[in-house]
Order: sequence, then structure tokens, then C-alpha cells
Amino acid sequence: MTDFNNFINYKKTESGIIHDLKVLQEYSRKMKLDGNASAIDEVLKRLEGNTFNVAILGEFKRGKSTLINALLAEKVLPTNVLPCSAALNKITYDIEKSVEVIYKDGRNEKISIDQLNNYVTKLTKESEERAKTIKEAIVHYPVRYCENGVTIIDTPGLNDNAAMTEVTMGVLPQTDAALMVIMMQSPFADTERDFVDSKLITSDLGRVMFVVTGIDSYNKEDADTLLQDIARRIKESVIAKAERTYGKDSQEFEKYKRKVGEVKVHGLSAKLALEAKLVKPANEDERRKAAEMLKASCFPEFETELERFLTEERGAIKLSVPLNRIETSSIELVKAAQLRSSILAMRKDEFNNKYDLAMDEIKKIKLVRKGEFDRTNEAAERAIRELEPAIKSYWPSVEEAAMNAIDSYKIEKLEEIKEGPQLNKTVEKMTNAVQNAVSLESQSRAENIQISIEAALGKEAERISGFEASFYQATDKIQELFTGDLVKQSKEAKVNAAVSVALNALSGLGVGGVLTGFKKAGWKGALLGGATGTAGAVAGYIGTGLLVSAFLPVAWPIGIIALFGSGLFGHLTSKWALNKVFPKDQIEKFKNSFMEAVQKDLDGKKSESNLNNDVRKQVTDAFDALKEKIRSETENKLTDMQNQLDQIKAESVKNEADCENECADLDNMLKAVNEICLRANEINKQIAEVLSK
Repeated sequence: MTDFNNFINYKKTESGIIHDLKVLQEYSRKMKLDGNASAIDEVLKRLEGNTFNVAILGEFKRGKSTLINALLAEKVLPTNVLPCSAALNKITYDIEKSVEVIYKDGRNEKISIDQLNNYVTKLTKESEERAKTIKEAIVHYPVRYCENGVTIIDTPGLNDNAAMTEVTMGVLPQTDAALMVIMMQSPFADTERDFVDSKLITSDLGRVMFVVTGIDSYNKEDADTLLQDIARRIKESVIAKAERTYGKDSQEFEKYKRKVGEVKVHGLSAKLALEAKLVKPANEDERRKAAEMLKASCFPEFETELERFLTEERGAIKLSVPLNRIETSSIELVKAAQLRSSILAMRKDEFNNKYDLAMDEIKKIKLVRKGEFDRTNEAAERAIRELEPAIKSYWPSVEEAAMNAIDSYKIEKLEEIKEGPQLNKTVEKMTNAVQNAVSLESQSRAENIQISIEAALGKEAERISGFEASFYQATDKIQELFTGDLVKQSKEAKVNAAVSVALNALSGLGVGGVLTGFKKAGWKGALLGGATGTAGAVAGYIGTGLLVSAFLPVAWPIGIIALFGSGLFGHLTSKWALNKVFPKDQIEKFKNSFMEAVQKDLDGKKSESNLNNDVRKQVTDAFDALKEKIRSETENKLTDMQNQLDQIKAESVKNEADCENECADLDNMLKAVNEICLRANEINKQIAEVLSK
């Protein structure tokens, strides 16, 4: 039984898959299946550069740096310094300690680690100005944790709104897990709740682990009570957000609740853990005390769960793609072996007649594919039309949310709107209220548009599976032109004997089982990255979400969320913005003037954006990616088949000895392919178990 619930076992499993893919790639090249080899190469490039990205989120002074250092078991990042800039700090493994600074203008600079503070913090005016020009700093460090293919990403503080919107939101789609650090002393503050409610995409919530630090300040009973309360509050916020996004009575909402399950909340003391890990015991007593300190920190349990989450839950999904490629590529190799073994014994004139028929069939398939793509274009246009009401209502709903926030804001005394510090404070509070209301409404509307596009794309993917079935039936028809009559003569019997024996050996869980399943049920989902057998069941369980994520551009969901960063309504905090517009002693007129100023700002944002074009581009890009996936997969298979036939046509007729030697080679290849398929099926079974939990 394969086990990949920790980094070492996962890497071992991944290495085995890479080895098997390379073997299949080598066989594909020998068989002149260039499309098959190219498809494998694409998966290999993804696998060999694969890392687990873990983002650390949280407000300033919540212990993010201490948590990172505790994970790394070394003081890599500075702690107790002024807030960092809007740059990312990435920690990755390298034998040599250094920092690579990447500037926003594309420049790179290598510095020593002890210079990092001068580049990404606000310690001095000079460092603050320099930090504004920096995109990210990559810390190369020989730490064991990152040696396992993990990159730690330290994001700007959540109470720095501009940095959060621009940087943190940009990096989240590329992460496998996000650790949101919360202090036990001030649990789930307003900015943290706002991040979950109005910034974090609902579909990303399953990747967030909430880490509550500072449990060493409480006794166990009080700590457990507080953790339960924090978990309850977070779950209520998460579920409320999903309810707003999907609708309380929708199937999507019920699926989401099952998928998220219990919100992942871990109480620990990063400070204790770091102290324990930094101890270099001189004797057994010191070693025992360090072990007790580490146990009291509850950090080992958290590390185990994080490792399991990355390798099993996220890793299972990552491995399903190369495993599916193993199955589909193996099938192509078996079919190619069947084709070649049959043609080797065929008379030249017979082969030439069937070759012409095969070329005609390939042309027909391409014409059918063109018609399917025309229908996909129509589906995209239909999706855009169906989104028109949502697009049309977007701005009115955002404006209404802003006005309601102003109208419901309580101003109890005239002193609150008199010129001076009190007025500025009132304006700031009202601006924040409007900002939150607008962000929440914008996020909700944008996510609903996203869900609609996902549903439309999933529906089209389901429809085009009918073309998949006809495509494989058509390619089978071409195959059967040459393999229809196996073993007609004694010469043919000799030629096909080796292949027949090998194919009979594949009738279990390997390639033979896959081919049999195809004959009965077709290849539904194979062109879209799914496969047959267990892998197909896994793909079905994951659902449209993974399918969509494979096609959509990185800038997903709709970029309109970014319209409402911290710059919105910023000018309202200036004295002139309101003081000269309203009588100081009239609350109603004050609010009306505030509404006018907010409306003016919204109108400006509206004129800067083109929501219709943004949505149209998002839909078009998604459906074009779907077509390209189908086109590349089908073209690879058709090209491989044509190349094989062309090669055989160009060859002279082989003698009987040559045929027998080649069939022996095919026999060996098929046996190796079968072993690879058996291993892939075993891993796929475990993945299905993991994803069905």
C-alpha cells in the first residue's frame, strides 16, 4: 500500500511516478508517438519544478515571524521589528545562505541575510523608501523543512490594507496552504474577520489553517475553552460567507459545507517551540527539558497535521494529473503496439488501400471537431448573455451598499461633526464603514459571477464529452481497419503471437482493464485530464472546481474585486472634502454631503473600469482554454496515428525474422507498461480514499 502522508513518503511516491513517466516517454519516442511524448513532457516539467507553497497571513505583531522561525527551527526572519513593507519574503532551500531581492522594475540584487531588514522593513526612512521599489525577497537558507520542497511565503500584515489587497490576494491563488496567525489574547479581530468575509475567495477557504498562538499564557482548561470559542466564531464567519455566496438552499452550499467540514484551528506556542528547537543540549537533563518544552508548545501536532494536509489533501490532487497521464499514455502505447503488429504482417497493396481510408477518416474527425468548437463558441456567447443581469446590477448594488452604510451610521451628537479632530475621526470611521460594505458587496457579486462562469464551463465540458466518445470511436474505427482480422494466416500468427500473449497478461488491473472499460463505457473525461477506472472516479469526485482551475487564467476571479482597495474614498479624510460642503450643525445634511462625495468617487471608479469587457474576456479565455485542451489532446493522438502509418508506409516490407524480433520488443514494452499501470492504479486507489474522507 502506497503511503504519502508525510514529505519523505510523498517525495518517494512522486519520484516513482516521474520515473514511470520517463519510461513511457522513452517508449513513446521509440514508437514515434511524438504527441504522447510531448504530453508526458509537459507533466514532467510541472512535476520536477513542483513545490508546496505555504503562505503565512496575519496582522502585524501576531507572531508570524516567530511561527516561521519555529517551522524552520532557526531564526531566519527578524522578529520584534517595525512593520514590513508591501513586499513578500519567501524562504526556500539552498546550501548557501543569501537573499535575492527582486525589484518591481525587474532588477535583481543579491545581498547577505543580515542586510534583509534594510530592504523590506520600515526601520528607517531610507529603508522604507527602498522597500517601496521591491516586489519580493527570496531567502535561500539550508533548513531541513524547506529541503522537502516547501517554500514559506511571509506576507504583509493584514492591517496594512493596501499591501493586503495588492500582494496577499495576489499570492493566495498560487499557495497550497495559508496559515492565518491569530493571537489568543485578541482572537479573530475585525481586520481578520474582514479578511475572511470580504477579501478571501470562498473557494480558497478550504486551504486556510487558522493558527492561534500564545496558548502558553493560559492554563489548559482556559486555553481549550478559548480555542473552542475561536473555532466557533471562525466557522460561523466562514459558513455565513459561503451562504451569501452560494445561497442557503443551494446544492453548492451543501457541498461546500461537507467539503470544508470542521474549520482547521490549531492552538500552539510558536515562542516555546522556537526556544525548544534552538536548544543545543549538553546533557540528558537539558535534552529532556527541551523535549518537554516542545511538547508543551503543541507544535509537533500542528507540524504533523500541516505535513499531512500538504501531502495527502493537496498532494493527492497534484498527483492525480500525472497518474491520469500514465493511464492515457499507456493506452496509446498499447493501441500503437496493436496497430504496428498487425501492419507488419499485412501485404503492401492491402496496407496502401487501408492507409487511404484512414487518411479520409482523419479528415472527417477534424471536420467534426471544428463543428464542436463552433458550438463551444456559441456556449461562451450564451454564458455572456446570461451574465448580463448580474453585470448590470453590479454597480447599483455596490452603490446601494455604500449608501446604506452611510445611512445606518449613528451620529448621536453634533460635536462629532464639528471641525477639528472629532470631525476627522468621524469621517475616518464612516469611510471604513463604507469601505467594508462596498468590499463585501463587491466580493459577493464577483464570486457569484465566478460561480456562474464555472457552471457554464462545466456544462460545456460535460456536453463535449459526447464528442470525446465519438472521437475515440472514430480512432478505433481507423485502428480496426488494420487490426480487424488478427491471425488470418500462419505468418500472421507468428507476427501477432507475442503481442497477443502480452495483451492477455494485461487483463487485470492494468492496461487491459482500462481498454476493456473503454469498450464498455467510453473515454468520458479523458481529454480533459481525467482518465478511466479509479482515476476517473477521483476526477468525478473533485468536480468542476479542479477542471475549471486547469483552464482559467491566473487573474481569477474577476479583477473587479481589486477596484476596492484602500485607496477608495481616501480623499474623504481631507478637511476640505466635507467641511466646506455642509452646515456643521446638521447631521442629515452632513450625511447627504458624505453620500454625494462617495457617489462621486464610485462614479470615478465605474468610469475607470469596463465590467462588460472584463467578464467577456474572462468567459472567452476560459472557453478558449477548454477548446485548446481538447484540440491539443486530439491533435496529438491523430498526429501520432498518422505519423505511425506514414513511417510504416515508407519502410520496405520486412522479412519474417525482422517481424518476430520487433514483436518481441513490443512484448517487452507491453509487460513494462503493464507494471507501470499496476503501480499507478494502486496510488489512484489511495487518492480516491483520501479525497472521499
